[in-house]
Amino acid sequence: MEFPKEFFLDEVREGFYIPAMMKRAWAAELEILVEIDKICEKHKLRYFIDYGNLLGAIRHKGFIPWDDDIDIMMMRKDYEIFAEVAEAELPEELSFRSIQKGNNNCELISSVQHNRMLISSDALGKYHNYLYGAGVDIFPYDYLSDDEEKERKRMELLKSLCILASFPSLEGENRAVLEREARKVEKTCHVKLLQSPHYRETLLSLLEECFQRFNQDKGKRIASLLDFILFQSQGKGIFEEQWFQDECYLDFEFLSLPAPKEYKKIISEKYDDYQTVKKGGGDHDYPVYRKMEAEYTKGIGGKLFYQYAIKEEDLKKRINTSSAPERQDRSGIRKPRIFFLPSLHSRWDAMRGIFVEASKDKTVDCFVLPVPYFYKDGLGNCSPAQWDYSLFENELGADSPFLLDFRGLDLKELSPDVIFMDEPYDEYNLSFMVEPTFFSKNLKQCTKQLIYLPWFVSSEIDLEDQDDGKAIVNAENYVVMPALVHCDYTVLQSQAIAKLYQSLLEKECGKEYAGYWEEKLLPLGSALFDKTEKEEHYGSHAIWEHLKRRKICTT
Repeated sequence: MEFPKEFFLDEVREGFYIPAMMKRAWAAELEILVEIDKICEKHKLRYFIDYGNLLGAIRHKGFIPWDDDIDIMMMRKDYEIFAEVAEAELPEELSFRSIQKGNNNCELISSVQHNRMLISSDALGKYHNYLYGAGVDIFPYDYLSDDEEKERKRMELLKSLCILASFPSLEGENRAVLEREARKVEKTCHVKLLQSPHYRETLLSLLEECFQRFNQDKGKRIASLLDFILFQSQGKGIFEEQWFQDECYLDFEFLSLPAPKEYKKIISEKYDDYQTVKKGGGDHDYPVYRKMEAEYTKGIGGKLFYQYAIKEEDLKKRINTSSAPERQDRSGIRKPRIFFLPSLHSRWDAMRGIFVEASKDKTVDCFVLPVPYFYKDGLGNCSPAQWDYSLFENELGADSPFLLDFRGLDLKELSPDVIFMDEPYDEYNLSFMVEPTFFSKNLKQCTKQLIYLPWFVSSEIDLEDQDDGKAIVNAENYVVMPALVHCDYTVLQSQAIAKLYQSLLEKECGKEYAGYWEEKLLPLGSALFDKTEKEEHYGSHAIWEHLKRRKICTT
């Protein structure tokens, strides 16, 4: 499946930063969904997107920014057929996993998963060079009894069976609890479970029967029964069977995916006030590749090729020895030269306001020097160079004295007094890179002051708030990066975000560098706040004036 190259770029949605690795995980999951879709179409089976993906399609027209997986549902009759044909129909790199398909599988949720990490698989390219294993969870829906007492008893039995099925045997430190649950099952089902030589097979058979106990009654209500056991949401997630009779298609990223026609009724039953965007929640096992990444890092005994390692020798306040010829105005006073080095024009908003302020200031000369960039394939390989010069030319004018063409210019010879840059990564990003001449480690050799202006703003992040856990995890993808080390200053949107940066950088380098980071991190706001009235005091004018007062942008 072809994806737009821009899809794989780091992005901020709903104030939440999504790193390039997560974009590749999403792409891999969508590819798996395509394989599932092929099987369903061939065998005339129905499936619908479910849970966060249904909510994402309704509210975001794609993934919820802080979601990292794909969930689908099937009615039990379709699910059973899928379970029978999946192994024969799936490509060799994928497997269907369910508790019914293997006695050693103690996960209760069914899924289609990669057999192993893709980094060691011939299928790596098919899944957009996502290095780790991906999957799609499948939830079968069963009928509920119209008799409340029968349903209550079923749920009690189901809880005991799920507890037992979550462990491979009765042995181990949980033996007493498991034996107690097993005795409950024996009493209810009139079977000998504890002494059975086929304990596991008997248990799974009972579990299967319990799921389907009332399916032959063809009641009016259905549910994913694991919801009530695993997610403890009894009273929610019960639906009218007729809501799933007809289907429609909802936009999801750049695809259209199947959903029940009555999706609004369904999503209202699943989530309270579903239109309200809430924080991403605790990190738990987020992101989906976290454990696999840690396992691989441990295996190689160091950081991965896309992870930046800060070197102690770079953690020094540098002394600039630039000797470029001075420029003077008519009064004989030297004017500082301020260079803005944007890459993607779509990210220029984070610089534009400060450039406008600087260009109005008669005490400095300022210029815009768009730099070339590359899209990357996730493995370090680059596409042909891109350059957005024409877009800047359209904005500033073809004859603008402020606009410079990097071709033929020697930035080190020009030696600007100040350079503003907007990309933190240098080579440490899976999907994007500026031309190496303009890496922060090289730019610092060309100027007295190198200043990093992040190309984005996020929602505020509180280190003490568990609901910000996912945002804090993702922050490592833009905080522990070369620009933070090589730039003399980083202009950040707020004190809270500066605290986040400092915490992550101290975690990487040690508490002894607290003062070093505190001096470099300037919580002055962002040019991206220029469009927001309530943030007017933190716009470009305030940033520019503050930098001048600190003599950062003056001689």
